[in-house]
Amino acid sequence: MIQNHNSWSVCISSDFELNFLIYVASTYDLLKEDISESILWPSRQRVKSDELHQKLEIQWKWFWDCSIQQKAHKNNHHVSFVLGLPDFKLVEQHELREVLVHLWPSFRQWWYMPAGGQAAMNYWEGIPDLIRYVQEFEDEVGRKIKPFHLNVDLIYNGPNELIEVTEEYIIMPIKIEYLMKRDWWMSRFTERY
Repeated sequence: MIQNHNSWSVCISSDFELNFLIYVASTYDLLKEDISESILWPSRQRVKSDELHQKLEIQWKWFWDCSIQQKAHKNNHHVSFVLGLPDFKLVEQHELREVLVHLWPSFRQWWYMPAGGQAAMNYWEGIPDLIRYVQEFEDEVGRKIKPFHLNVDLIYNGPNELIEVTEEYIIMPIKIEYLMKRDWWMSRFTERY
């Protein structure tokens, strides 16, 4: 977490649960949003029938929405209902639970490998030079930035655009135009703080 005398803080982290859900959605092509095709992760798998695919899309979307709303309203301090591992008994939808159980071993293998997901996400968490951006913003506008707190969960793959769940919680793909571009942060500071 990066903060300055309790007037502002930004917590950038990689959420295990959200990355697993994105992994599942990417594997079975469940995302309706414009997704990054440049990352060949994970390998795609086909669902046996269109009817089952449609069911999975609906179940996954509901589960995703519940998860991000729960995280937003509990300020990232919640007990995950996905991590009832390894059997996912807390997932009521049978089809989704089967997919989660099936993909869990391959996700864990990818996440924990030496050059895998967790290592990549740890790298990206430290990229933004937020203290410098805030100082430059304050110099440009001639005042201190207004107090704020922002939680940013990074996702390895998935939607190309960030998802602003609330003003204090966003889900951001690991993309240079968000994490490394001063202009993006300055624009956010100007609009909100």
